[in-house]
Amino acid sequence: SLSLRSLSNGHDIQDNQSSIPKSTEDNKMLSTALALGVATTALVNPPLSVDAYVPSDYASDTVQAAVQELETASGNIEQTFKAYENIAGIITEGKGVGGMVNYKGVQLDRGYVADEDTSIYNPGLTLLTESEKERLVEAVIDSRKVGLAKGQWSENNEFAFEFLREKLDPFHLVELSGYLKIVPFYAAALYLGVLAVQQFARNAFQIAYLVGVAAFFLPIVALIAAGP
Repeated sequence: SLSLRSLSNGHDIQDNQSSIPKSTEDNKMLSTALALGVATTALVNPPLSVDAYVPSDYASDTVQAAVQELETASGNIEQTFKAYENIAGIITEGKGVGGMVNYKGVQLDRGYVADEDTSIYNPGLTLLTESEKERLVEAVIDSRKVGLAKGQWSENNEFAFEFLREKLDPFHLVELSGYLKIVPFYAAALYLGVLAVQQFARNAFQIAYLVGVAAFFLPIVALIAAGP
């Protein structure tokens, strides 16, 4: 490569041009090789599991009892609603997990922050572990499926279900769990496809980029819209 020493000694610049790519084809090959290396790394390294718990993970007696109550109540409108109320009490009051939260003697500014409840209003969300939240949201979703299948479901049950699902799984990880498992492979394939268009059909790159973005995000939107 060129150096200040070679220039100061009056050497011909052309002597050093052998180390500089001679055409855009060399740049394409280098870019493609780099992209393949990145994609291969993503494919070889297995993605992390999006499942935060296994059945052997710890869960408090309160959570286990709530899950058992839901399983027993599934298919019964009134009992299911009562079980949902019990879980709502765990979320809003911290009932049975880490002790009751009591704000007696403490002046709090009630209301909402950025239109969202904080842990002040739902202390149970802070006291519950992630694995406990997953156990609860899984049980809540399963009970809804059973209720709908048996025709034992009401508007009150749906309202309670939506409240619990929103608090326990605000980012819709249940709906997206399957998609998240394949994201590294899927994203790598999309990236290589868009890169190929950039290298060999540059005029269509803008369209290919938009298609790639849409292909990545549309499944997320569809899965969330379809619900658990």
